[in-house]
Amino acid sequence: MSNSPQKYKTEINFSNDWDISTQDKYIFQFFHQQLEDLEANQLHVHGVKLYKVESSIVVTAILRHSLPKKLLLEQVVLLVKNKDGKELAKKQFDMALFGELEPCTARPWKFLFEEADLLVPLDEIENEMDFEMAFEYYEKVISDFELYLDENWSNGLTVDQQGYVKNLVSSLEPIKVNEISIVGFHFEESEQAVNIFIIIRNAFSQALTIENLPIQLFDATGDIVCKLGFPIGEFQIASKQARPISLSFSKEVFQKENPDFSSWKIEMVPQTL
Repeated sequence: MSNSPQKYKTEINFSNDWDISTQDKYIFQFFHQQLEDLEANQLHVHGVKLYKVESSIVVTAILRHSLPKKLLLEQVVLLVKNKDGKELAKKQFDMALFGELEPCTARPWKFLFEEADLLVPLDEIENEMDFEMAFEYYEKVISDFELYLDENWSNGLTVDQQGYVKNLVSSLEPIKVNEISIVGFHFEESEQAVNIFIIIRNAFSQALTIENLPIQLFDATGDIVCKLGFPIGEFQIASKQARPISLSFSKEVFQKENPDFSSWKIEMVPQTL
């Protein structure tokens, strides 16, 4: 008895939004027939033809899938490579016009890679050269967060300080959808404690209420100085919002003697959040 995975043959389909000649349909059908069958639940792109247009390249390709349900693509990132695997171009495409694919269906499409999308000089790319295509999978991220300062923060910060925090929020790296991010931005040390100001960002689609915030503090050597769970009441943060909060780490609970705070970082302890 064979344990090899089941294979699925796709059926080619042409978009109503692409005015394609009968001859080109036969060409795509020929290429499609040469492709190997897919295993279950695969999404595949096969490059058919590449040609240069001024300082850009146009690639025709066949996208196909073996999902048991309809497929609606929103955004895809495509890579063009030469036969040695060297990346030639990369671009994120809006697939709104591509339309919906029935289960186990293939559809040809054209993709324009402009000069800014090329990863090599244009003269390294030849018309109708042998090439390969691949998806670069990515996760959706959020970069546009609105800073929220409650009354205490608004009254406690000068206009310049508020501007600094706002600029900081806008300069932070994007985070993945459905994640919480914390970033420390100010550090104060006294004889008894270390006080740190942090920014919390909420990339969930709904508001969150945080009652306990588990944080670990690292020193310049990368050692954990301490790990604490901060009961912060009912700290509410709206979707796509950034809020500052201050935390105090008592030196009595430090795990490391004489930590080096010439640099430092903080992280959440996700498993206990």
